[in-house]
Amino acid sequence: WAFGRGKEAWLVEHRVLMGDTARDAVWKRLAELVEAQWTHASGATMPLARLALDTGFATQEAYAFVRACGDARVMAVKGTARGAALIGTPTAVDVTRNGKKLRRGIKVFTVVVGIAKLEFYNNLRKAADVAEDGATIAFPTGFVHLPKIDAEFLQQLCAEQLITRRDRSGFPIRAWQKMRERNEALDCYVYARAAASAAGLDRFEERHWRELERQLGLAPPPDTPSPIELSSPTDATPRGGIAVSGPRPGVRQAGRRVIKSRWLSS
Repeated sequence: WAFGRGKEAWLVEHRVLMGDTARDAVWKRLAELVEAQWTHASGATMPLARLALDTGFATQEAYAFVRACGDARVMAVKGTARGAALIGTPTAVDVTRNGKKLRRGIKVFTVVVGIAKLEFYNNLRKAADVAEDGATIAFPTGFVHLPKIDAEFLQQLCAEQLITRRDRSGFPIRAWQKMRERNEALDCYVYARAAASAAGLDRFEERHWRELERQLGLAPPPDTPSPIELSSPTDATPRGGIAVSGPRPGVRQAGRRVIKSRWLSS
């Protein structure tokens, strides 16, 4: 997933790595994905800005992968149903022989999945409009851009609904309910959104977007800014920067000019 001005979102690629998580082969392919580059419409190549790895399944193998990567862009995450913010305070999981947590060990970020799901489903209801000039397409804040995708992927994206039920005391509570078993596509969006937030998306101001455009050699946007793309899929300086794009990001794997910004860590 990619994110841009106004938190617009683009599905850039959905890649399934088939394999047994108890074996090394699938983790090697994931490591290759971390190092992959995508070509921006301007011709610049862009790495991932962040990659969120769900540790809820094959937990120890996931921890081992994060350790082996040693890459600040790779963040271990775990979903939770309750919380006030999309991403919680990271928790150290590595310990010494005495049981003390290592300050420089792996840290797991909790992600309040309901926040991302509600935002996503609200954004899916939004429609594009025509700007005042009568010719330019205007996309609302949070608009979701989807390419031609198969029905199975769409069903997975929309696999859950928010319902209201009553607890044992009779008080109404809201909870997410699966309408079908497979929801991997929705999970991928949720954690990509969390990764984008960790990369700074929710704090970005216009000056940040202009700096990204400068890195890519793009002209400053007009008064009505064109959408830009944040490459998704930590406290150290990431090797990749953040990617930006035009209204419809043409993304393919290749490479010419490489953007390796250190600006994000500031």
